[in-house]
Amino acid sequence: MREPEHIVNFRCLGGLKNKEGRVIRSGVLLRCGALIKASDSDLDLLANGYRVRTVVDFRSDYEVEMAPDRMIPGARYLHMPLIDSNGEVWKEIFKNDDADPLDMLIRYADRPQVQAFARQMYMDLGLGDGAVPAYAKFMRLVVDNEDGAILWHCSQGKDRTGMGAAFVLAALGCDIDTIVADYDLSNFQYSSKVRELCDRMGVTDIEVKKVIQTFAGANVEYFRMGLDAICSRYGSLLDYLHKCFGMTDRDIETMRNRYLI
Repeated sequence: MREPEHIVNFRCLGGLKNKEGRVIRSGVLLRCGALIKASDSDLDLLANGYRVRTVVDFRSDYEVEMAPDRMIPGARYLHMPLIDSNGEVWKEIFKNDDADPLDMLIRYADRPQVQAFARQMYMDLGLGDGAVPAYAKFMRLVVDNEDGAILWHCSQGKDRTGMGAAFVLAALGCDIDTIVADYDLSNFQYSSKVRELCDRMGVTDIEVKKVIQTFAGANVEYFRMGLDAICSRYGSLLDYLHKCFGMTDRDIETMRNRYLI
């Protein structure tokens, strides 16, 4: 099936294999960036081609207000913010600046606190008090989804969306390398932007480059660090799903029966 033309970083998890060689069904587990630029044709494709029935938006209240999704006909929309809606993280780092948070992070990529935030981001998404309850609700939706496709997204469709995909893939029995490879596909979308920013800013420092890679692209090193931190604390991603999200063996079996062939 063709992909929407005006939705950034869209892809389907269909075709990926788990450790047992089973394959994820096509067209039912979808990830992407925000839907603000979706065309009428895109919305029709998602509604009637992919049969999207549930949309999960991981963005903050601020992001949703500034760039509201276009609604997919027939789909329920669920807002599950993973970052404090009042932007406390941004306010702490940039106390006297009202610019866009992403622009600020790139502009101040040489600041030690910004570099620390970049290194810690995926760990916070996996282990932070604000993110875990939202991801638990999201996974419950994936388990209980009986009709049509489920689509989840954030702004760029790579970080918050990528961790959501990691948990889905882990539940379906995929290994870490498969999970990281799916995350890394975002660099096909964003690698040119990262190069352009580094060239325009004359960046030579490796730590500054890593910050820009994290926020303007997809930083595989830091993403894997986040997954490793989860596994170090809980033993494995599957154990994490059980202990942090309350998922049962029956939930895992339900997902695998529903989404694998």
